[in-house]
Amino acid sequence: MKPVVRKTLKVTGIIVGIFLLLYTGLLLYVSANKTSLIEKATTALSDKLDGKVAIGDVDISFFGTFPYASLVLKNVAITDTMFSQHKHPLVNAEKIYARISISRLFKKELAINGVKVNKAFIYLYTDTSGYSNTYLLGKKETGKKAAPGKSADEISFKSIELNDVHFIIDDQRSEKLHDLAVKQLDVKIDDISDSVLELSTKADIKVNSLAFNKEAGSFAKGHHVKGKFDLFFNTNLSQLFFDSIDLKISGHPFNIGGRFDLKGDEPQFTFRAHTQKVPYDFAKSVLTQKIATSMSIANVDKPVDADVYMQGPLKGGDPLIHAYWSVKGAHLSTPFFDFDNATLKGYYTDEVTPGLPRRDPNSKIVITDFFATWHDLPVSSNSIEILNLFQPILTCDLRSAFPLTKLNEIVGSSSIVMDSGEGSIDVNYQGPIIRNNNTNSFLNGSIGFINGTIDYVPRNVKLQNVNGKLAFRNSNVYVENLTCEVLNNKFRMEGTALNLLTLVNSEIDKVNIDWNIYSPALNLNSFLYLLKSRKNVARTKKSKNKSLDDIANNIDAVLERSRVNVKLNTPTMTYKKLTAHNVNANVELLQDRYVIKNVSMNQAGGNMQLHGALIGSGNDQHAAALNIELSNVDVNTVFNEFNNFGQTGIEGKNLSGKLSADVTANMLINAAGDVNPNSIKSIVNFSLKNGALIDFEPLKKVQDHIFKNRDFDNIKFAEIKNKLEIADKEVKINRMEIQSSVIGLFVEGVYSMRGNTDISIQVPLSNLKKRSDDFIPKNIGVDNKAGASIYLRGRPGSDGNIQFKPDLFKKLRKE
Repeated sequence: MKPVVRKTLKVTGIIVGIFLLLYTGLLLYVSANKTSLIEKATTALSDKLDGKVAIGDVDISFFGTFPYASLVLKNVAITDTMFSQHKHPLVNAEKIYARISISRLFKKELAINGVKVNKAFIYLYTDTSGYSNTYLLGKKETGKKAAPGKSADEISFKSIELNDVHFIIDDQRSEKLHDLAVKQLDVKIDDISDSVLELSTKADIKVNSLAFNKEAGSFAKGHHVKGKFDLFFNTNLSQLFFDSIDLKISGHPFNIGGRFDLKGDEPQFTFRAHTQKVPYDFAKSVLTQKIATSMSIANVDKPVDADVYMQGPLKGGDPLIHAYWSVKGAHLSTPFFDFDNATLKGYYTDEVTPGLPRRDPNSKIVITDFFATWHDLPVSSNSIEILNLFQPILTCDLRSAFPLTKLNEIVGSSSIVMDSGEGSIDVNYQGPIIRNNNTNSFLNGSIGFINGTIDYVPRNVKLQNVNGKLAFRNSNVYVENLTCEVLNNKFRMEGTALNLLTLVNSEIDKVNIDWNIYSPALNLNSFLYLLKSRKNVARTKKSKNKSLDDIANNIDAVLERSRVNVKLNTPTMTYKKLTAHNVNANVELLQDRYVIKNVSMNQAGGNMQLHGALIGSGNDQHAAALNIELSNVDVNTVFNEFNNFGQTGIEGKNLSGKLSADVTANMLINAAGDVNPNSIKSIVNFSLKNGALIDFEPLKKVQDHIFKNRDFDNIKFAEIKNKLEIADKEVKINRMEIQSSVIGLFVEGVYSMRGNTDISIQVPLSNLKKRSDDFIPKNIGVDNKAGASIYLRGRPGSDGNIQFKPDLFKKLRKE
């Protein structure tokens, strides 16, 4: 055997022998002095703690704290004076290894410079009255002083090791609960200055609870915390501090720092934590349940970078919390919409108003620098804020600019199709975070249109050059300065739908839309399509998002079932032969009818007003019920523009003068806007002033019988008043007086387009005297006796034309 090996073995044997001798000596010493050591240890601990200390047994160990020798205190219990009431021992340990100084031990002095605790329960308890067993941790005042030059027995730890230790801080007064299952906690203590200790630490701890307020929940509940790091303790300031130490929470790396000021009546702490690329759900699980629930309002599928800052009291009260996070390119889901490619920064605090309790009502979440896409639409927001997490109120703004055609893919309405143009959305919302039937009531914002082309499918009509804004405020919707062209007609429109965004979810039939429309010149012929039935267009494409389907269905339902009140103003309007000026119309559009509340216009040199209704009756027909008031209009123009009102008895070419009339009429109008003559039922009360009959054939036929030498080609007459009753293509002429420049007569009977004409003309014999050229006709009244008269009766002849014959016996009146 080589000399080096022999020497090594020899030295090793000597060392082992010395350890065996020391161990044997210590074992013998402990065995011989066990009672004294238990008493000494109990006394030493009792001197430090103002409570009851019980030690079951004492032994010696070289292996429990190898390479140091240690006293093993078995079944150690430390209780306070109120233990019998609250039943929570401060310490209940199976084994406590007290590392000792052998030299001092043989001097019969107790010098513990390290401690190791195995399988223990440490419970710091404070009841609702404020009493706490933590007073045991304070330094007991004994009044004893060490002799000069001598050192009193002391416990001066250089290491602390906890294994399988359940550590609880239960402060019921401040509702704080810290519950830690310490699998391993090794602390080596070094003096790096007169007042600062370095605590080199290795930890493996499971957090059962880290609640500063039990109602709010625990931080890091259920997570394992592992790491090797250095802490520092300033003995003069009673301050524990650490900076930029790395540890892992359930395997994910965190960097933390903090300071715990333990001195004084109101000890405080500050704490910060930073991590990168942490899953959002994991990050929520590290925070309290209240904060996590609030953050669950939105979820992201990509890892986030997060920072948390906390500060507050150690003896109760809620800490001030600031949390920051950021994420890029994530899918973001919210109660309202889901977003893709979301990039954002988030912030949370539990102190919105300083001085108020740091609880959910005083907390908020803020999202800034938000950029995302919503169904391929770019969306951005300056600020999204959730205030009062007890009853969360969301405040946000969203903006987007996009091609209008994108809305077809998103909304999928069967009624409205965007062909071209640019759109923009600017939305503000302030209201509950939870969707309900009143959610839309809290929306404010606008949708803009630039050079848009929109198809309204049910009417097969296209709106072109659409520019303007659709605004919504507090459930009301407003159309602001919307301009467009429809079938070569230019329009400027304003609109209001009060409570639309509320009613659309529940009572669409109660939706009222008010439209104000202006057109510089309106060709009403272009809008005859309004007399056709709406096309029923089924949705062929449905969204995967129920909210979008609801929007599309609601849009279609509003367009189909709402009540639309239209006020129309145009300087000039044309319709077939009609030309009118200064037209003002108020029309109500319902599902199956148009209610004409009032239409006024300057027409034929006078004024016309009408009201009534057009009711859809199927087969593209409308039943019209109209009341028309004509005031001082040119009778020739009116008859020509209205196609002689569907009769041929007297036509516009035969008339001149100023006509005023009240007309009540019922008729059927087809999709081309033409009146079915067979359907007309009407009562006409009219007055014709300064009138003239021009080349009126029936009156000229009177000359076949009387006054053959008088001019019947152009007859001027006094005011003519009468009531005409029109039905079944027949006009009933009530007794009517005609006093003209040529003749005075009375007419009554029936003019029929069915071949049943039967008219009586009474010609008073006073007409035998020819009237002078300056004669001014005056009415005597239809009820006045006209004196002796000649009666003529007009009936259809064999050729279908009206033939007048003397009616000597006034048969028509009798019949």
